[in-house]
Amino acid sequence: MTDTMKTRVILFDDVPKNRDEVLGALSGALGKEGDVQLFVAGKAGLKEGTHEKRLAADLGVAPNAPASLIIADRDLSGYSDDYRGLSESTVRLVADELGIPECGYARGERDDDPSYIERGEQRESCIRLSLRPDIGQFAKQAVAIAGGFAKISDGLTAALKESSKKSPGKLLASILGKPEYADKISLFASGDQNRLAALASVRAAKDEPGRERRLACFLGYWLWDSILRFPGVVVNEVAASSYLNIHQEDFQKTDLQDLFREALYDGPFAGAKEQLWWRGKLDDIVSTSGCSDGKIYAEQKLKRSLRQSQCCEDPSKSAGYYCFLSKRPVSLERSKTGLPWFPRGADLARVSLKAYEELGPWL
Repeated sequence: MTDTMKTRVILFDDVPKNRDEVLGALSGALGKEGDVQLFVAGKAGLKEGTHEKRLAADLGVAPNAPASLIIADRDLSGYSDDYRGLSESTVRLVADELGIPECGYARGERDDDPSYIERGEQRESCIRLSLRPDIGQFAKQAVAIAGGFAKISDGLTAALKESSKKSPGKLLASILGKPEYADKISLFASGDQNRLAALASVRAAKDEPGRERRLACFLGYWLWDSILRFPGVVVNEVAASSYLNIHQEDFQKTDLQDLFREALYDGPFAGAKEQLWWRGKLDDIVSTSGCSDGKIYAEQKLKRSLRQSQCCEDPSKSAGYYCFLSKRPVSLERSKTGLPWFPRGADLARVSLKAYEELGPWL
């Protein structure tokens, strides 16, 4: 890898002790593949103007530029007078304008928890990380995210050359090397009103390089918090076992997962997300064998009996679907779908009846 291809992370953190800890973890995770630079205020020489204007200028010059990824603590209230009152949301806004991907993180019992991550993932153009279970894992995840955006950016250049008129779904399918999944990926855009403003911003970019940088960010955020998040085109371990009709505990066995290894997702962000499988590839493996479901296929290959998937609400029923709230297998009969924040392409995502009864007014 040449110097021009190395990953460059710009870190925003206003607490010295915390900043040094995060800086060290990121440096260790990057190794020789890149470097991390603490944001340096005032390098552009602007003394007046809004935080947004001065921040955009500062991020456009060395040592803050060029940046592959910006990582910012959620609380930046301790910055100096130059940026007093700076917030991570402001950093994210400027990053969007410049076409630089951004990740936020939080620390402390109230903010650094799964609910903070989930809330963040429901917002537009936003990636949330946690320092739990340990900062080393956080750093590896951040580096994998930077690498994921780099893959998207590199693939986008080639995809745009193929045709001047392509939908986001077709572009992303091309980048992922799965043009046959373009229609299914496009279903994740259908009805997603929250992304229209971001897409309009991409189209409004006046210069071609800026438009392409913004488009790469748009596609990356869309892939991260929608397509890879909701089971439809890809499935996580629980959703995969439910879909294949294999009990979750049986599916965790290494020799069983080896049968479906060629279906593993290895595209952008693979190292930053839980293990995922291409649903279409799982279908191909089972159908090519002439079996009616994954359980029968695996039993024939392993020459042992397996338990069928079990609905979390009625163990006597085979599951087949995934309760997005409880993260457990669920059956068609004991679940609901059609929630307004489920993408149309997430046809395996459901909510169990029990969870819906408890949380329905909030959903």
